[in-house]
Amino acid sequence: MEKKLVIALMLTISFIGVVVGVMAYLKEHRSFLPDNDHIWHVEVGSSAGTEALVRGGKIDAIRNDAINLVVALNGTDKDPGAFRTKGDREPNDPPKVKLLNVKDHTASVEIINAEYLTQRMGSSGAQAYLVSVTFTLTENPQIKKVNFIFEEGDHAMPGTYSREDFKNYKTMPQVDRGR
Repeated sequence: MEKKLVIALMLTISFIGVVVGVMAYLKEHRSFLPDNDHIWHVEVGSSAGTEALVRGGKIDAIRNDAINLVVALNGTDKDPGAFRTKGDREPNDPPKVKLLNVKDHTASVEIINAEYLTQRMGSSGAQAYLVSVTFTLTENPQIKKVNFIFEEGDHAMPGTYSREDFKNYKTMPQVDRGR
């Protein structure tokens, strides 16, 4: 019986060591699991037509790193270009942000799978995406505007946007949902 207890204890300690090691690796390699806690996102209220722009409660932890902000927006640290739809096929993957550069307080970003943004999300969805990207990236002190590069479509236009362009959104901090 004592031998089984020792083996169980050793397995438990080994398991905890593996978990701690994996967590350290993920933290080091920016492979955190981003969610709305790390970005600004639009929430639709219970009343028809009410929308609020909600600031994720964990943005402060990554706001000084534009690459981490992009990872949070994309939901992955995989190269955004890997999601590009090939040829003339319609994109199945939602749009992804590819940070090209930051110059003169403006982040230039290419939108991968822009057809999804401009043709499939509708006008409200496309605007919510643009506002989310703009507010999230402008959390970085070096970024005041975002220059979106993509082919114009029915529901979204490329160009340079700042927070001032989205004054119609009510902003609020994220509500703690007991996670």
